[in-house]
Amino acid sequence: MSDTKRPAVGYVRMSSDQQQDSPARQRRDVQALADRLGYRIIKWYEDHGMTGTESSKRREFQKLLADAKAGTFCAVLLSEQSRMSREDIFDCMQHWRLFRDAGVAIVTCQRGELKFDNLGGVITAIVDQYGAREESLKLADRVVSGKRLAVSKGQKQGGALFGYDREILDEAGRVVRRVSCRELFRKPINWSSRLVLASDPQAVEAVRIMFESVGDGAAYGSVARDLNRRGFTTMFGKRFNASSVRRAVSNPAYAGKIVAGRKRRGKFRSLHDDGGVVCDDAHEPLVSREAFERAQRVIRRKYRAPKAPTPGRYLLTGILYLADGGQRLQGFTMSHSGRKVVRRYYGLPARCFEERPEDSDRPTFRADTIERAVLAKLQQFMSDERTKRAIRSEISRRTKKAEANVGRYESQLAEVRAKIERGTENLALASRKDIPGISRLLAGWREQEAQIKEQLQRACGDHAPSPEALAVIGRLDELLGRLTEADREKLAFAIRQTVKRVTLRRERRKVGRHRITIWDGVIELRDDLGVAGVIPLTDDDIPSPGRWRDAARFVHERGDVVYVQDVADALGVNKAFASTLLAKAVLSGKVRNLGHQKGWTAAE
Repeated sequence: MSDTKRPAVGYVRMSSDQQQDSPARQRRDVQALADRLGYRIIKWYEDHGMTGTESSKRREFQKLLADAKAGTFCAVLLSEQSRMSREDIFDCMQHWRLFRDAGVAIVTCQRGELKFDNLGGVITAIVDQYGAREESLKLADRVVSGKRLAVSKGQKQGGALFGYDREILDEAGRVVRRVSCRELFRKPINWSSRLVLASDPQAVEAVRIMFESVGDGAAYGSVARDLNRRGFTTMFGKRFNASSVRRAVSNPAYAGKIVAGRKRRGKFRSLHDDGGVVCDDAHEPLVSREAFERAQRVIRRKYRAPKAPTPGRYLLTGILYLADGGQRLQGFTMSHSGRKVVRRYYGLPARCFEERPEDSDRPTFRADTIERAVLAKLQQFMSDERTKRAIRSEISRRTKKAEANVGRYESQLAEVRAKIERGTENLALASRKDIPGISRLLAGWREQEAQIKEQLQRACGDHAPSPEALAVIGRLDELLGRLTEADREKLAFAIRQTVKRVTLRRERRKVGRHRITIWDGVIELRDDLGVAGVIPLTDDDIPSPGRWRDAARFVHERGDVVYVQDVADALGVNKAFASTLLAKAVLSGKVRNLGHQKGWTAAE
């Protein structure tokens, strides 16, 4: 009997985790509907705790839409129409059209099959969808109203707050239990809670240290490092970082005030729409109002509005890596001289600061230094005539190969699509017993279609760097002279078309009390350039800051034996400092010490 039943799928959605019985009830109703109408449920799709107003965020629903195109089932069953969507009518119509074009019926326990082949069915579906949408709007109004009332009574919205415990009150207002800020607890929906100072003295002290330090002008990152050194941990037992400190000192709840609606949240209604709501003296403050306002003045003084990203601002984004650990470096700016000077750097992303130990290194590079080094090396490499001929030859070869592959794949794709079209027509005319076999054929052809499309896309992109990219690289000598005026977006594109990866390696050298850092690295070119592609970067290409380099340069320029007094006079420093610079230059291998009072000379 089961073989004669038509294949169908069931879709279940609940919008809130509070509806613990909803999935089981929906499955029970849908299964009864399938048995009554002669369907066989071959698969279930379930979205738990997901709103129906945003279908793009429902993973299972997106899978349902994709699977419907494969033709493996002929109907989707739901308990009611709103389970599929509470979106605007015009947005929902796109889903209806997809199912209709795929030959998949929409059947609900509430209305039966949605009929789109007659005016009455379309109107009924639209009216029901409008009602589902209106219900969402009314629910949003009720939620916002409830939140406003709760905040006005001093009840904080959201979860736990670091530094505070929660007293849980039942319907009668009796304290049932006390929940630590580090403890996970979900209260019943009709119970309430209030904030009280945490019983954990470390949590309270950590918050007060944050406000005191930020009020004194300390940076968020330095406050986080100080807390980590003292052994404090966050509410979740993790290390502090700059973001966690910033969020804490910006929260007025620590001054005993509850503020809701500072930002707009919610698709339809929000407390922000009516100006928000504030409740003063909602609970015992953890810090004084004076300490809170002092910290806010510092925050306002430091705040800078975020700027829109500038394309090409960081030429090596996505391809610059650190050899130690293989982490990718990203661009950032840093202010100097009281924000009068803003420089660009490459460094590790902020998330690495929390993961790396306190004594770990966080190397940064001046962006202009490393970018100039990479561009100069590329220009030198591309200026070689043999390199140019090899790349042109590779472009020609790959272009011909890609054109041949594209033609072959387009022919195969046309054949498969013709099969799918005929199979879809046969499915509409087939008897019930033939539907499963035709559906399996269609699924196989659609899978074959997807594979050929992927191969076609690869064939279209299977070529060496574009002539435009190579033309930009060829003009690097001109662009290097006026880098700030160059079209950095086009230049960044050209670099990514040519370079696969830039890796930097650091070497520390130490003798006695003298220590220096030497950097080197490699530029790995793309495999499809048609040339062997590893270009070395030396310490001279990417020099790290240090006056000892000036001393080494002076020794090399002199070309003869120099003495401490010569270096001191040339650099404008005293003899003791000049001696230290020469010792570091010797440590680098760029300068050679001839012996006691015999002076220094350039290394071979």
